[in-house]
Amino acid sequence: MNLKEQFEALIHLPYDEYWIKHKGKDNTIDDKTLQSLVNICTDTDDISAMKLSFDRLDGVQEIPIDIKVPKFYIRYNVAKEIEKSKTKQIGESEETLKKDSYDPATSMLRETLNKMREMPDKVVPLILGIKKAVQEGKPVNIKDGNMPQVKHVMVANLLRNASKLKRFKAIELLFDQIDGKLTKTIALLGGEDVYLDDFNTLVAPAHAIKDENGVYIAENKEMTAMWLRGFAKSNKGLEILAKGLDDE
Repeated sequence: MNLKEQFEALIHLPYDEYWIKHKGKDNTIDDKTLQSLVNICTDTDDISAMKLSFDRLDGVQEIPIDIKVPKFYIRYNVAKEIEKSKTKQIGESEETLKKDSYDPATSMLRETLNKMREMPDKVVPLILGIKKAVQEGKPVNIKDGNMPQVKHVMVANLLRNASKLKRFKAIELLFDQIDGKLTKTIALLGGEDVYLDDFNTLVAPAHAIKDENGVYIAENKEMTAMWLRGFAKSNKGLEILAKGLDDE
C-alpha cells in the first residue's frame, strides 16, 4: 500500500486501538511516519500538518478562477420597442431532500469536519478528554460505547485551535475546507465593457433593456465570443492571463 492508503486506514481506527498500535514495537517506518503526522494533528497547534492531511486524504482544493472579460453591447439609439419573446412554460420545480451521506466507516476529513461542526460545541472537549485518558492509560467511560476514531480527534483538535485567540491559520483552514478556496479574479484588459451604436434598427432584441438614458441596449454574445477566440490565440493574451494567475 502507498502512504495515502495506509493513512486512510489509520484515521478510521478507533483512537484506543490507534494508541495501542502507536505504542507497539512492530511499527514500520511508514507506520511511524504517519503516526507522527497524526500526533502533530491531535496534540499540537501546527495547522500546516492538518492542511497536509486534508490535501493528502481529500485532495488539494481547486482555486476557482473568475476571468472578467469585456462584454460587447449594442446600443439601439432609435429603437422604440423590443421584439416579442416567446413565453416558455415553467414546469414545477422538483425539490429533493439532501440526505446525510456521512458514513463513519468511509468518510474522510472534510466530511468528518462538516459532520462535527453540526454538533454541540461540548463535543470537542469531550473527544479531546477521551484522547487524553487513552494516552494516560486511564479507563474511559463512553455511554454509547463508540470510541472516537483518529479522524475525530484530529478534527476536534483543529476546532479547538480555531476557537483560541491568535489562531488565524486554523480559522483560515476551516473556511477553506468548509466553503472552498476564495475565487481569484482576473480582469482581462481592464474588463471594461464595449458599447457600439446602432442608428438603423427600430426594434431591439427581446433581451434588450433600457439604460439610464432610456436607450435600449443588449449584449451581443457572438461578438464577445469572437473577442475571446482572438484573445486565446494571441501570445500577448496568454501572457496577460499567465500574469494574472501568478499575481497574489
